[in-house]
Amino acid sequence: MIDINNHHNQLIVAALAGMVEDEGLTPREAFIRLDEIKKDTYSALMEIHSETKEAKR
Repeated sequence: MIDINNHHNQLIVAALAGMVEDEGLTPREAFIRLDEIKKDTYSALMEIHSETKEAKR
C-alpha cells in the first residue's frame, strides 16, 4: 500500500490522473505510458542511486 501523504507518491498519482483527465488516455493507456517512462528512466535512476550511495560513504 502506498503512503498517500508522501509528496512523491502524490506527484505520480497526479501525473496519471492528468494523463486520463487532460490527455484523454484510458487508464490502461496511462499505465502503458508509465511503463514506457519506467523503461526510459531506469538507467538514469540507477546511476543516481549509485552516485548517492557513493557520496554517503
